[in-house]
Amino acid sequence: MTTEENLFYLLRYELKGEKLPDDFNLTEQEIIRLYRLSKRHDLAHLIGDALRRLELLPEGKATRAFKKPILTAVSRYEQQNTVFQKLRGILREEKIAYIPLKGLIIRNCYPEPWMRTSCDIDILIHENDLEKTTKTLTRNGFVLDAKRDYKHLSFYYGIVHLELHFQIYEKNKQIDKILNTVWDNVEEVSSYEFKEKPEFYVLHHIVHMVRHFLSGGCGIRPFIDLWIMKNQSLYNEEKLRSLLESCNLYKFYQSVCALIEVWINKKEHSKTTSDMEKYILDGGVYGSSTNANMVGAAKNKSKIKYLLKIAFLPYDSMCVVYPSLKKHKILLPFYYIHRLISKIFGKDRKKAKDRIQNTMAQSKRNISFMNSLLNDLGINDEKDVF
Repeated sequence: MTTEENLFYLLRYELKGEKLPDDFNLTEQEIIRLYRLSKRHDLAHLIGDALRRLELLPEGKATRAFKKPILTAVSRYEQQNTVFQKLRGILREEKIAYIPLKGLIIRNCYPEPWMRTSCDIDILIHENDLEKTTKTLTRNGFVLDAKRDYKHLSFYYGIVHLELHFQIYEKNKQIDKILNTVWDNVEEVSSYEFKEKPEFYVLHHIVHMVRHFLSGGCGIRPFIDLWIMKNQSLYNEEKLRSLLESCNLYKFYQSVCALIEVWINKKEHSKTTSDMEKYILDGGVYGSSTNANMVGAAKNKSKIKYLLKIAFLPYDSMCVVYPSLKKHKILLPFYYIHRLISKIFGKDRKKAKDRIQNTMAQSKRNISFMNSLLNDLGINDEKDVF
């Protein structure tokens, strides 16, 4: 068996209790390769736990390699949960409405919540509560990161990272029109705590997948999340379909579900799922710059056109980099010059040089492969911005 096949055998065992083949066995070298692949996708804690329960971990290097991510996953969950409970109390006391997002919700659907790792806590508040919430959190020991994103602020409580979202904007008019109705698509959990309705949560999940997919890859974990939700019948397919079709993402969703069937239910590959698997596995949990540049060249129909688009960002994107542009649009040409000079001579010059070299090295075959895959997934509109 390949390393990838071994990975999915063990994921099926860990998450659905599926019996392994009677002749299933691994050499130490196969276990090391399995560790490297699972670590790239932030799944080493799941694979390590499966191997531990199956008593397939030999003493030595392999055991030491898998022990750390298991302990880290459990510890990270406990730390994040402690901080989230504190956050809950603060927001309730201050009467600030909020919506827990992403991993905070889905982890409770896993066999054990520590199995669904995440790097941070994500919550959404009303934008007009941002100033009050910021003051409240800093007064209660949360440290504000100076860097501000166009849709969230970053805080730290000890080593736990909090992303305080005040909007879930994706810079795509069609999708944002739906996402902006988030507060109309929630259910009350308790005083001032709300959760997205199941179909809206899945829509948000798919949008997030697409954004990461187009940025170089989204990893295996979002597929597992969706499989768990489908397996537990947590949402209505027809209601979800209506939402996805309004965003032109139903074709992508169907392909994601088809690949889940291959990975979890051992169905046969189609050309689309095979190509999608290659791209996902190559990219790792956060994607790769090679994948991202391949996507950029394919979507823009030209490597040069893609690089020019990166150099001369759209006005909305430039406003994120230079907030003063919102009030002084006339400064746009000067900020383009400043951006180019900073990329050529500034601290990011090596990164910019690598991106140019990586993009120009993309072969016609790679770009053709990516162009075909994006067409198959229904996400090859050059005007789409994520």
